[in-house]
Amino acid sequence: DTKNQNSNHNNNQAVTMDAAARDDIAGAQYPSYDEDEAMFADFLKEHTILTTVNNSADDIDDVDDEDLMLEPTAEGKQLVRRTTCYPPHLQRIKNRDPINNSHQKTYLVEVPLSELVIWDAVRGLELAQRATKNATRYHELFCKVIDSVLSKMEVTTGGGRRRGGAASSARDSIDVLMEQRQAQQEARQAEVQNNANNLVDDVNGPLGGGGLENDAAVLGAGNGTGGAATEELPALLMRRYELRVLPLRRPGAYAPFDVQFRDNDSTQYASSGSSAIQAVSLRQIRSRAMGHLVTVSGMIVRASDVKLACTVATYTCDACGCEIYQVVHNKREFLPQRLCPSTDCQKQTKHGDTLHLQTRGSKFVKFQELKLQELPNQVPMGHVPRSLTVHCRGELTRLASPGNEVTIDGVFLPQRVAEGGYRAMKAGLVTTTFVEAQNIIVHKKSYDDSISGSLAEEERIKLEEQIREIATGDDPVGTLSSAIAPEIFGHEDIKRALLLQLVGGCTRKLPDGMRIRGDINICLMGDPGVAKSQLLKHVASITPRGVYTTGKGSSGVGLTAAITKDVTTGELALEGGALVLADRGICAIDEFDKMDEADRTAIHEVMEQQTVSVAKA
Repeated sequence: DTKNQNSNHNNNQAVTMDAAARDDIAGAQYPSYDEDEAMFADFLKEHTILTTVNNSADDIDDVDDEDLMLEPTAEGKQLVRRTTCYPPHLQRIKNRDPINNSHQKTYLVEVPLSELVIWDAVRGLELAQRATKNATRYHELFCKVIDSVLSKMEVTTGGGRRRGGAASSARDSIDVLMEQRQAQQEARQAEVQNNANNLVDDVNGPLGGGGLENDAAVLGAGNGTGGAATEELPALLMRRYELRVLPLRRPGAYAPFDVQFRDNDSTQYASSGSSAIQAVSLRQIRSRAMGHLVTVSGMIVRASDVKLACTVATYTCDACGCEIYQVVHNKREFLPQRLCPSTDCQKQTKHGDTLHLQTRGSKFVKFQELKLQELPNQVPMGHVPRSLTVHCRGELTRLASPGNEVTIDGVFLPQRVAEGGYRAMKAGLVTTTFVEAQNIIVHKKSYDDSISGSLAEEERIKLEEQIREIATGDDPVGTLSSAIAPEIFGHEDIKRALLLQLVGGCTRKLPDGMRIRGDINICLMGDPGVAKSQLLKHVASITPRGVYTTGKGSSGVGLTAAITKDVTTGELALEGGALVLADRGICAIDEFDKMDEADRTAIHEVMEQQTVSVAKA
């Protein structure tokens, strides 16, 4: 007996040690999402940012000494103070205060992962790395934490507080739907209580068509046995903000980060511009980046129309009166629910299609599909440029147009060709990839935008001094023209002409509607080896929206516009060619004499009228 007890004790110890070892291994492999939720909740509550204070005496007197952080250096430095980051912004979302930005229709909540590192160099860095490697899961986790924080807040009106929902001036259809649903539940519960007391069931209850079926549904909802059929409105349906997770070293651009003070010597942000992250080309994205937060750069060659995408589908059951919610977020296709999952409908022997989709309780968001293509300098010699599909939702739509050079932060994900039907049968096991956009930065909109968005304050002042020095010099045109392709000797007159083409003249629009163009077209002719192509490539590289193409490899359709079939809707759409992509820029066509005569006539209208007229069947 003693031997048996000792052996049992040893076995129990071995089992306990094995279980502990498995727990240690599982803890090392899989993160604890509960701990990450608590950590992110602490980050929202505790994180602070630096904001600038005007140097006027009135503004300095209004700031407390504890909040004011003075720079210990010489005069001329800006005064900064530390303020809370997220609570005031979340309070504005709770109050549904008007948005100051006219181009913005929805509240935006940005979570730059570098701010997590600034908040806590150890725990924040680990959380940022986990969020980078599992972006979709942590995006939902961050939304869950923000929803819980918003639910605990109180609506403030002016100087006081008011409990309850949103202000009456900001009520929308979702608020009305929620109030009606709560009123219906209260009426049904009152009816059930009345029937229980009187032992009489009124078939035509106060809601009309009530009866025992509705009573059973209400009882099931009260006990939590109704499942998905009687759950409350999903969090995604009541969410009135968009969350954007920005990768490491990417600063935030919207409130509250629009007034954030960033030091140029900061290690978390390499610079205040968009070049803080080294964007990669499409060829450098491999399978190991699946599900990760990536940063890619390229040119937009096609942009679909903005359409509505359903994120939450709401159904109404004719038999029991329950409301069913189906979350279809980030899906291109979904199979509508046919059978009601409530307990009362499950007991019935005849299972008919009692669910009907209602658009009143559903939620739709704006959806746009972009086609991103590699830049010419990213394509190796002899290769074809690769392309990638980008999905934009909400406020990210209509930011980029065909021809823009962009840098996109997003989640690299797989996608089935089709969920079902003949297309899925034909595609088989083939799967495509796409990027779910989180942030879009458009480069080279114009000269002013490209400069102001990528330079810090000191660099901008230095650039203005250089511009003033050149403008007040002896020969400003000669100085600027000598900077065009400086590795090519001579050709002063040609470089002056190219400079004048880059700047452009005065475009006149007469009162009767006639437009007289101010831009010029240049034809370079010469012997082989006199750097004609080098001048073309240099001009196309420094101008905004510059496109370089060859005459032999270009057709009239490729220069103007081509008819393509939209993958999402199956509709025929126009895809712009090289001349359309170079709108308000320069289109450089090399080997112009090698073009076919029919293709050469396609650009006559563009050179004369600067318009592209398309009449295709």
